[in-house]
Amino acid sequence: MFKTVLTVAAAAALVVTGALPATAAPATKPGAPTSVRVVGAADQATVQWSLPRSGAKVVGWTVAVTPAEEQPDNGVDRLGASARWDRFGALHAGTTYTFAVRAVGAKSTTGPAVKVRYTATGTPAETESQSLFALDASGAVVRFGTDGSTAATTIAANGAGYTADDRGDVFVPSADLTSIVMYPVGGRAPQTIATGLHLTADLRSDVAGNLYWQDSVSGAVKELPVTGGTPVTVLPSTGITWAVGRDGTVSAWTGDTTKASVTSRTPSGTTTTRTLSSGATGTFGYVRTMIADGRGGLYVNWLSPGAAGAYIWQALPAGATTWTSAEPKLAFEYGATNSAGFRLAQSAAWCPTPSEYTPTGCGVDRSITTTVVRAADGTTTTVPVSGVTAGNRGANVGAADEAGDVFIDVDSGPTPGLWRLPAAGGAAQQLASAQFSRLLVI
Repeated sequence: MFKTVLTVAAAAALVVTGALPATAAPATKPGAPTSVRVVGAADQATVQWSLPRSGAKVVGWTVAVTPAEEQPDNGVDRLGASARWDRFGALHAGTTYTFAVRAVGAKSTTGPAVKVRYTATGTPAETESQSLFALDASGAVVRFGTDGSTAATTIAANGAGYTADDRGDVFVPSADLTSIVMYPVGGRAPQTIATGLHLTADLRSDVAGNLYWQDSVSGAVKELPVTGGTPVTVLPSTGITWAVGRDGTVSAWTGDTTKASVTSRTPSGTTTTRTLSSGATGTFGYVRTMIADGRGGLYVNWLSPGAAGAYIWQALPAGATTWTSAEPKLAFEYGATNSAGFRLAQSAAWCPTPSEYTPTGCGVDRSITTTVVRAADGTTTTVPVSGVTAGNRGANVGAADEAGDVFIDVDSGPTPGLWRLPAAGGAAQQLASAQFSRLLVI
């Protein structure tokens, strides 16, 4: 390094001759992030960094992981300017991961990447310690182990509208629906993480830990990034129903029985609207709920017009404009999604609604005999199950873990309560005889 000293005489000479000292052009790209490091345990890793020492103004960040298997959005997270860390899960034991952090400037210019590495250790936590969350009859959030070996643990009272992240933190709307309270995993003291909001009692989340809700004033879907900061609008308004996939894709269904569309926003910020065809059904029926997998697929439950009163599941794969049947037959059934696709527990038989009101009622066999497994690419298999009988008809939504176990709440009949249907099939396992709602595994 050296320094040139410009004398007074030399400076004066420059002025006399009309020449001026050179002025450096403003930087067009941000510099490299500083103090980049990664810390991790088992299948989790957190990347941290600080601002560049030079370069253009930073308006955002990208953090990319390789290899990117099982990571949302092909392993690339796009974060706001205030972000200083990013967390990754579902890392495989023994695999060395490379994390590349770049600053993003105006007009999407990017600075140089700084890379750090982490080798995952131990058994991946997601396959070992996923949890099933639910609301009990008192409105409290409880947690079960997905292997069925643990009794319920109460996490938070008055948990209506709760959600959770893949680490085990639970998030609950405040009673006045203006704040979000986090109950950290491990039983630490709850803390308020956002205020001044217009919430509905229906928080949702993705695997990265971002939180979503429908604004009670504008109707827009809002996102609170896992890195904190100001909530941002994801979709300007919602229609009949909306869903968040594990990958962070947010979708809203709009329409009626004759026409429908779906607007989706990917984690990278791309928003598209698809005008849909009802396909072989010839109608969209009365849409009751919509759930998403982790690969852009949507699964819609609709009530058929007419006396039969069938609740039917249809699939809308990523990018598709025609919905297709997600079930091989009409049945009393329970639908759930995980990252890989859709699972549907079905009864042996089904009857039209009018027969339920005859003197003999609907006497068909409601025993749940199969779980239909539909992958994101549309291929299906069936797994035989036994030991539990379906309750009432309806848009019954359960939950599924990454291993493929399905969890359902049966509201009536000979086997009421909370049940686990093993991914490999066989006898169902009762987790509790009480009633639970808003089942969630993430």
